[in-house]
Amino acid sequence: MLNNRDPEQFRETAYLKQLWLQLRRDTPALVSFYLFLLLLGLVFFGYLLAPYAADQQFVGSELMPPSWADSGQIRHFFGTDDLGRDIFSRILYGFYYTVGSSLIITLAILLLGGIIGVLAGINNKSRSFSVLSHLFDTFLFIPILLIAIIIATLMEASLINAMLAIFLAMLPHFIHKIYQATEQELKREYVITLRLDGASRWTLIKEVIMPNLTVVAVKEGAHIFVIAILDISALSFIALGAQRPTPEWGAMIQDSMELIYTAPWTVILPGMAIIFSISVVTLLGNGITRVLEKYRY
Repeated sequence: MLNNRDPEQFRETAYLKQLWLQLRRDTPALVSFYLFLLLLGLVFFGYLLAPYAADQQFVGSELMPPSWADSGQIRHFFGTDDLGRDIFSRILYGFYYTVGSSLIITLAILLLGGIIGVLAGINNKSRSFSVLSHLFDTFLFIPILLIAIIIATLMEASLINAMLAIFLAMLPHFIHKIYQATEQELKREYVITLRLDGASRWTLIKEVIMPNLTVVAVKEGAHIFVIAILDISALSFIALGAQRPTPEWGAMIQDSMELIYTAPWTVILPGMAIIFSISVVTLLGNGITRVLEKYRY
């Protein structure tokens, strides 16, 4: 039976296979990949693993310490907060709100920012794209979190609006990175030769620009993911993001700040969840970047 796949599909399949073989040879990168799969699993299915509902209160069990403490109980593995809610369950639910929101922000920026950045780099002589480029450059001198705070204060405090604020704050930075990388690729000698030979813009984008922007996109994507996790938590912490009783990690820390000395686990454990998530994403970004730099088109 004949196979209808064209040579281009075979080339892409071979590339992915070789990329996976390179990934398997890099133990830290492979471990970070599996940890990221675990992180995604907790985002989509963490609430199913939670022993209790996020807002379920256990009267008489308020401020119970974690199970490893002398007065702790195994049924409340991470202890409870001042309202008697199970912290372990709330942290598991928090993967959906904190990491899930950051994942949506990251994917949206990679998609929209990548398209705008590549088009701006190819049409850099166009007046409209030139004006857009200079407009975005003005955002690069302002800290991302400050821009997000300014945007968030103009809207009603909610997790959705916080996501929108962070998206708008980080989008210009990614567009600028892709724009610069596209310009550099178009200045290479073999690209100039292809253009003189009559190669279309779509051919240049598909065969030259996109493959060579993969490393930049992965590196910047991991950076965006980390910043999004931190900023989602930060905006919720200052009451501009997720509101009570949403089990978002930044909101959980803000709710328990007064208990830092009497019940430190209510603050430390959500903070450890944030640290775990950003560590996994950072390790994955570094590992995939390292593998891509070893094996490229």
